[in-house]
Amino acid sequence: MTWLINTVWTVIWYPWIHPGRTAVIGFIALFVWMAIRDLLQTQSAIKRNFPLAGMARYVIASAGPPLRQYLFENDRDERPIPRYIRNWIYASAENKEATVPFGTQLDIDHPGSVLMRHSPIPKDPNYDLPRVRVGQGEQAYDAAVFNISAMSFGSLGMNAIASLNHGAAQGHFYHNTGEGGVSPYHLVGGGDLVWQLGTAKFGARHEDGSFDESAFQEVSHHAHVKMIEIKLSQGAKPGKGGILPKEKITPEIAAIRKVGRDADVISPPKHAEWDTAEGMCTFIAKIRELSGKPIGIKFCLGDPQFLDDICQAFIQTGIRPDYIAVDGAEGGTGAAPLAHTNLLGYPMLDAVMMTENKLIEYGLRDQIRICASGKIWTGGALAVALAAGADFTASARGFMLSLGCIQALHCNTNFCPAGIATQKKWLQRGVVPKVKGPNVANYQHAVLHELAAVVASCGYDSPSDLSRKDIMKVVGWHDIRSLSEIVPYPTTTAAK
Repeated sequence: MTWLINTVWTVIWYPWIHPGRTAVIGFIALFVWMAIRDLLQTQSAIKRNFPLAGMARYVIASAGPPLRQYLFENDRDERPIPRYIRNWIYASAENKEATVPFGTQLDIDHPGSVLMRHSPIPKDPNYDLPRVRVGQGEQAYDAAVFNISAMSFGSLGMNAIASLNHGAAQGHFYHNTGEGGVSPYHLVGGGDLVWQLGTAKFGARHEDGSFDESAFQEVSHHAHVKMIEIKLSQGAKPGKGGILPKEKITPEIAAIRKVGRDADVISPPKHAEWDTAEGMCTFIAKIRELSGKPIGIKFCLGDPQFLDDICQAFIQTGIRPDYIAVDGAEGGTGAAPLAHTNLLGYPMLDAVMMTENKLIEYGLRDQIRICASGKIWTGGALAVALAAGADFTASARGFMLSLGCIQALHCNTNFCPAGIATQKKWLQRGVVPKVKGPNVANYQHAVLHELAAVVASCGYDSPSDLSRKDIMKVVGWHDIRSLSEIVPYPTTTAAK
């Protein structure tokens, strides 16, 4: 009994008498336990064959991305958004100096590079850029040429959505809701909204997923909802519905979307209401009648025959959308299968030119506007998109960066360190709408300011004067051609 008491007494007091030895013994015991655990587990062959050393391999590998981002990669290498672009957006959002020193870091003579043809007699920039009218009648909407693209409440947190809406209101441009429906946080700032209606009809569906006309009509008549966008497909995952990981589904999101919380929410790949282009036109007519608002359709172009099919249906039915949103395959997403992200769809510039050509061929160009999205982050990229054929544009990731996104690439894990693409309250607290809203507006203003400067350098008064002949593409060494040569306008009708 005395021996037991002495042992217990020693165990209790030894760490206080010899703290250094105790720490060493504790570390040794910890490593021995970890080595035994690695040796006995069966999930990882590396850790089973090389206890401790194998674990170190995984620790170092997980530290690789942030180490490369901050220490080893140069300003042009990072994907999808290189550091020099991110730095420009950060500076613009905070109204700081956003010029660059010493000349371009890009290999502008490399095949594939896109440049613009400036005028020998440039003009003074007109910073009061015209807006683009979409639709007809009293409900027609005058859109800015650069807007917030689709990002749902669920994919983004409430503070991020509220910040974007505050910024849209301050800068007088629209905020696309994404397919997750119109949430209370889309309304707090008073910004103009484009309500995106996806294949799952979130915000306008019955419990079984079918379209709820009365619910749609009620929300669509909200004063802040300016247009309705029917989403057919998305650039980052064409042919597949949206994905919301279950880790992001809060009770509030489940109630707004009318879904469960026990599994990932995956939208259907197509709308159940139609199987043909004519059926789509019938649905467009129904949405227009219920809402009274301008209607758009959004897609990532795959089979070019689709353009002929919808244009023929527009003519045959007499029903057509007020705008077409062309999303490039290079577009962003919170979560997508690797194959869909890397393999499917046309890039934005090619898809925009192909879409415009078909509208011209069928005599529809003056009736349908084109919105472009896909890696449009700067005024220069915006100018290229407009010259290619777009009337106005939208960006998602650019505005995420204006909120403070650091491109940690954790959008699909619910652990966004910037508090943007997460539903964790303790992370969302880092995004303060009263502070971030003005940053969003500042960024949009900087993009338009740069656009106006590029337009003036090309010798024009308005972005609508730009055309494909103003875009040069390096197709080979010492071989530079205008896009009007590579993708000519149809000859049967007057070009843009």
